[in-house]
Amino acid sequence: MNQNTSRRNFVKTAVASSFAAPWLGWKSTANAGNPSDHIRFVCFGANGRAWKNIQEMTKQVPNAKLVAVADVDLSRTNHVKEHHPDAKIFQDWRQLLDKEENNFDAAIVATPDHMHAPIAMSTMQLGKHTYLEKPLTRTLHECRVLHDFAVEHPKLATQMGNQVASATSNLTAVKWIREGIVGKVKSVHSYNPKSWGQHEPLHGKLVAPPESLDWDAWCGVRPAAKFRKGDYHPSQWRKRLDYGTGTLGDMGCHIYHPWFMGLDQPVALEITSHGAAPYEDRNSWPLNSKVHYRMKGNDLTDGDFDFFWYDGRQQGFPEVVLQAVGGIPENLPRSGSVVIGTEGTLVLQHSFDALPKLYQSGVEVEVESAPEESTGHHLNWVEGILSDNSQRPRCNWSYAGPMTEAVLLGTVACRLPGETLKWDSENLEFIENITANQFIKEDYRPGWEVEGL
Repeated sequence: MNQNTSRRNFVKTAVASSFAAPWLGWKSTANAGNPSDHIRFVCFGANGRAWKNIQEMTKQVPNAKLVAVADVDLSRTNHVKEHHPDAKIFQDWRQLLDKEENNFDAAIVATPDHMHAPIAMSTMQLGKHTYLEKPLTRTLHECRVLHDFAVEHPKLATQMGNQVASATSNLTAVKWIREGIVGKVKSVHSYNPKSWGQHEPLHGKLVAPPESLDWDAWCGVRPAAKFRKGDYHPSQWRKRLDYGTGTLGDMGCHIYHPWFMGLDQPVALEITSHGAAPYEDRNSWPLNSKVHYRMKGNDLTDGDFDFFWYDGRQQGFPEVVLQAVGGIPENLPRSGSVVIGTEGTLVLQHSFDALPKLYQSGVEVEVESAPEESTGHHLNWVEGILSDNSQRPRCNWSYAGPMTEAVLLGTVACRLPGETLKWDSENLEFIENITANQFIKEDYRPGWEVEGL
């Protein structure tokens, strides 16, 4: 990447949210400054997950100040207006960066998936510490670029928003896996019952977008869809191929995390989807996915090992999982992971507080190792900021990048069910599979290009 110290001038002739030329972002040395103990932050998004992030930030970090927000739908800014009356409100995220560049230290990005990378890349180019919701990005290429940029700029404190990673449940799971409580890991099974997909045609009425919504800006870097009431905004975008990443993308970064970190970031070798194909004509992800990974082994595993992902309402666990918990389905949480090892099985519930459960020969047994104490995820990020990133946040992007890549490999496999995709992580490509490789990087819509992506 070209780390020229000059910044590209923002297009000054913009009127409202329309820009006269493609916006290519800023260039900078991206050397983050230490903001002493007073954190000035902005948030991209003002409602939903964005508002939760603002609440957690100001709750966990009493000296944090919200400077501004940007939301394409101004009708969703009421919470900010009520609770942070001094915060400036923008409809276009690019205008926020242009006008407030010198007034904030850190940024939270909590938009739909397709806008994660463009906004985060731009905040990092300005040298801003960045917290980015999960999944880190929509495509593998975007993920690798953000990872590399963060690694190349070690003073930038980055964090992915899989907030349960800082909870007692996940911290303890990571510790116990690393301590070898289950022996060498033979297989892992993760699952979630959500159904962020759709098999029926889009049914929302074709209507004009509400006046409060800049629909073109909402579509952003992806194709400009026709506005259908209730099919995209404000929450149904997770189901759509062009804008979201389905159930796997939405929940995978939460649920993969404890075993993925516990096993020191294993690399995928092969991925096969055994579920339905996406509904391309409806721009929708499939329901009830099942994805099989073959993962490269390491010192914590019993050689190369199998990992399975299941989502939706028809999970159907294999016999090996049921036997590991005494043949009793009720011993399995509604959402989580089962880590099967040579000396036992660890059951991980997707929860802030629930401790992992250890089974040996199908019987639950007590774990002698003490659990880890919970820490705030946003506070963990801020500690990285205040330490000049010498205390790297738990889900900094040198870790969260590879973990997100593992999740996104599953989403690519879902597009090509029944095909075993061989993965070359070093070169970021599927081996001898032209069709799969076309999903690694997808072009941005003309006029929405961002430099570096």
